[in-house]
Amino acid sequence: MLPLLLLLATAADPVTPTDVARAGEPMTPAGNPGTWATNADYPATAMRDEREGTTGFRLTIGPDGLPQRCDVTSSSGHTDLDTTTCRLVMERARFRPGRDENNQPVGGTYSNRIRWTIPDNYIDKLANAGFSVDQTRESWPRGPSPLPAMLLIDTTAHYPAAALAARHEGDVHMAVSVDALGKVSGCSVINSSLSADLDKAACALMLSQGAFTPALDGNGKPTKGVVPAMFRWFLPRPEAPVANAERSLALRKFPMSEPGESSLSVLLDAEGKASNCTYSRIGETWLVAPGINPCDTIGGAQHYIPFTDAKGQPVARRITLRIEAKIEAPDVAKPSTVP
Repeated sequence: MLPLLLLLATAADPVTPTDVARAGEPMTPAGNPGTWATNADYPATAMRDEREGTTGFRLTIGPDGLPQRCDVTSSSGHTDLDTTTCRLVMERARFRPGRDENNQPVGGTYSNRIRWTIPDNYIDKLANAGFSVDQTRESWPRGPSPLPAMLLIDTTAHYPAAALAARHEGDVHMAVSVDALGKVSGCSVINSSLSADLDKAACALMLSQGAFTPALDGNGKPTKGVVPAMFRWFLPRPEAPVANAERSLALRKFPMSEPGESSLSVLLDAEGKASNCTYSRIGETWLVAPGINPCDTIGGAQHYIPFTDAKGQPVARRITLRIEAKIEAPDVAKPSTVP
């Protein structure tokens, strides 16, 4: 168990219920505010990047004791830490309403801080971690996100015996299916490490230890989604050089080694609602993993800022994204170089 990562500061601005007479009863938190954030809530990317900070927030509470609004009063310097702070307290904070002079329930405001701190032993655990999430997310409008424990899976503890004996290393690129509860429901290899043992072990780890925050659909409700992920298997490094020890890093096929084309098109109407989505795929591209149709998660009640014409009036527009992979001989006159 990791030590506590998040600490609610003990010093807080005073609770200031609205319209409460001096003789009235003030609003108070129901339960311990220290439970509103736990070590499992640390944003995975922020933990991986070793980003820390303190976020000050102010909640506006209704007469029913439920938060109505969260405002960041002092930033941690990192958007994801600030956003996660408000999301957590809006979901978990509950209050006993105050009472005015007529004994009627009233709300108010509550201010506090969350300090995001990475534990000292995190770096040691990260040294052997192999799991990471590819930058592209398959689900829309928000895909599943790995919980911090996923980034601390130790490759040395799960290395397949046959691959270890053969001194094989490699990267396994996968499409990881996550259900509406955040549990991994499936795993398929997109690009192999060229070691069947490493490929099989990577998906087995996703199925046994995968833990995610579920995707959200167009209505903001939890739904199933797919995460393009990568697991890197690397051999344990000896303390000192070992004679005649060799590592075999299996080569894998370049992701765009065959021609391909993907096209995604969606209509955004004058009210900002997405509909009429179409998707096509031929051959290999990086738009989405094989077997995934992004149109399945587009739509719902989600609205966006619509496009406008020259007069500033809302208009409907169709947005089309195309990705094409071409295999061509290099230009002899202008040879391409990779910096």
